[in-house]
Amino acid sequence: MYPGPIRCGPNSSSSFNDSYTAVAQFCVGNDYHTYFDGCANKCVRGLQIYSLSHYADPEAFIYGQVFPTLVLLAMFANVAVAMVLSKKHMITPTNVVLKYMAIAELLVGLVPLPWTLFYFTLGNYAKQERLELWWCYLQKYSMDAVPPVFHNIAMWLTVLLAAQRYVSISYPLHSRGACSVRNVRIATVIIAVISLLCGLPKSFDYYYETVDTWVYYDGTWSYVRSCASGQRALLLLTGETVFFNVYFWTRALGFILLPSTLLVILNVLLIRGIRKAQKRKLRLLREKRSEEAARQRDSNSTSLMLVAIVSIFLIVNLPQAAYMGILCVCETFSIRMSILDGMFPAVFLLASNMIVMATYPINFSIYCFMSSSFRQTFKAMFCSGISKEYERKRDVSAALSDRRSKYCTQLVNITENDPPTEISLRTRRSEAFVSACSNHLSPLAAV
Repeated sequence: MYPGPIRCGPNSSSSFNDSYTAVAQFCVGNDYHTYFDGCANKCVRGLQIYSLSHYADPEAFIYGQVFPTLVLLAMFANVAVAMVLSKKHMITPTNVVLKYMAIAELLVGLVPLPWTLFYFTLGNYAKQERLELWWCYLQKYSMDAVPPVFHNIAMWLTVLLAAQRYVSISYPLHSRGACSVRNVRIATVIIAVISLLCGLPKSFDYYYETVDTWVYYDGTWSYVRSCASGQRALLLLTGETVFFNVYFWTRALGFILLPSTLLVILNVLLIRGIRKAQKRKLRLLREKRSEEAARQRDSNSTSLMLVAIVSIFLIVNLPQAAYMGILCVCETFSIRMSILDGMFPAVFLLASNMIVMATYPINFSIYCFMSSSFRQTFKAMFCSGISKEYERKRDVSAALSDRRSKYCTQLVNITENDPPTEISLRTRRSEAFVSACSNHLSPLAAV
């Protein structure tokens, strides 16, 4: 049935005459997932050829240059956050969640980094003649299977953060038991296990081979050196349509749409709770209960910080949620949309992924700007020389201020005990000193 063997190579297209083409058309026409191997003269079933990159030039710039820079910044920011929040005096239910969020977000960027550095930064995308089988598996696990697991963990940890903070400010008496550090850690383990179980099937859907031949596919002959995927037992058992519908609907509903909806609701409730807490602080100030007012102010500052973090997380993830929802509906009900064809899906995912990575250093800036305890701990850990010099100068200044205060107190005591004429004489003789004392004792001097 098949023509005889030929001498095959990248420049052998003229060898495929009409008889080869007729056989190839017959092969492809009998099975959608089939291509004809012109060099081996056989009809291949059960393998799909795919490219390791869709649009090499823009992906090489984004993944090869922009992405490693963003990961480097995110690594510094999230490692610093995790280290600061791991300090004993910083361990609170809120800070425990923030630490685990930082670790999950860091892994979202670190897992794809080996592939992007090897394939795009080092320019191997332009050297397909060097393709080896491990390239296919590295791309699969570092870009497709594993990163969504850590992103799902980060998504639900953000929900946990917002819920924990809402309970803390709205039901403070119950929050100590319900939102303890132990319970937060248990919830984190549950989130991680469920995310792993839901993402694990994606690691067992396909096996891979390399293809280095002329193939007849999609109506044309082309020379291909690329990866080809075949269905594993799990995919054969469930069927491709059922498997991917279950996987992507679970991901879209359980890890994107549902947590996004909960975050919107919790964010609104947090803002309402902050407004009530602000009124409570003003009432405490009017009642001259300054210590309680100070504690309320610190609590409000923490809540505002978390609202900012959750809001940024929502802004960058809602477009992905909408895209994933549209994609699932279209694939399930076989709806054709022009927006899902062409370059848009690849460009959208590139831009969306980079925006998500860019927000991680922003979170670090929010911690530094809005949390004094975070700033102080960070300075003590990473700026020890600077902080020690600052503390030395502060101690010297405090000692001088204390000495001046003692002198001023002595002067006041002397002037109170001396006769009026001597007071006048002393005041005239030490006018500058008295002026300095009055500046020191003035409430405005501390501003």
